[in-house]
Amino acid sequence: MAAGAQRCARAVIEYDGTAFAGSQVQPNARTVQGELEEALNRLIGEETRVRLAGRTDAGVHATGQVVAFCWRRGARRTRSLPELLRRLNAALPPDLAVRSLRPASRDFDPRRDARWRVYRYRVLMSGARRPMERHRTLEIDESLDIEAMRAAAARMLGERDFGALGADARGRTVRHLAEVRITRRGELVEVRLTANAFLRRMVRSVVALLMEVGRGRLAPDAVDGILDVGARALHGRSAPARGLTLERVIYASAKKSNTNEPGASPTRVARSNRNQGKPESS
Repeated sequence: MAAGAQRCARAVIEYDGTAFAGSQVQPNARTVQGELEEALNRLIGEETRVRLAGRTDAGVHATGQVVAFCWRRGARRTRSLPELLRRLNAALPPDLAVRSLRPASRDFDPRRDARWRVYRYRVLMSGARRPMERHRTLEIDESLDIEAMRAAAARMLGERDFGALGADARGRTVRHLAEVRITRRGELVEVRLTANAFLRRMVRSVVALLMEVGRGRLAPDAVDGILDVGARALHGRSAPARGLTLERVIYASAKKSNTNEPGASPTRVARSNRNQGKPESS
């Protein structure tokens, strides 16, 4: 199909990952991509493929996942993007929604064009319970040493081989981890991570390692040896999926990619790293 015969758009989507087998389409499984493509195919009247900025595992949530898709200009019932957005949200299940829908260039690739991904992991300590938050928060009975966790997190920053904390199908395990910020509000602890890209299960493995430090089972400086050795840390254990949310995907140029929510940028990420050792308000 000629480029001029197509319309393309990018969307910021939000989903509760509890009942999904992950974001990427899979045979005989309910996925975010599968639900989106099914709804688009019904509304547009042609087979439409959706591209995602990143893959999330079963049970992982998102508030700022970015997707892109194209369709023929003459396709039915696509007079305007606001109308398509309204119809799309009406057709989607309750645990998946499109937050925004904007025009995009045909060559926009939400995965390859992304500069930074931002995830947040939530932990509720000391036996506290919040039933309304149980699907997106890990509840534990212990109390964590937040200052020790911050000291360990500071040792992970920068570009390095994270093969001990994740996997890559091509064996390319070097990533740039720009931020690991840990905040506490009462018994709620949030770990915010920003990187150019993440390995499979890397975020949850980082959180699991930090929690072992917070429990006093590992010293903060043990992180260096764990990462340098390269063998899977904690015998491959990772934190449960339900506490993890993909919050934002950041692009270099709003002109090129219509970057999603305004806010975090590489400059702000670098500034937050300089403040990593400072206590957060609780």
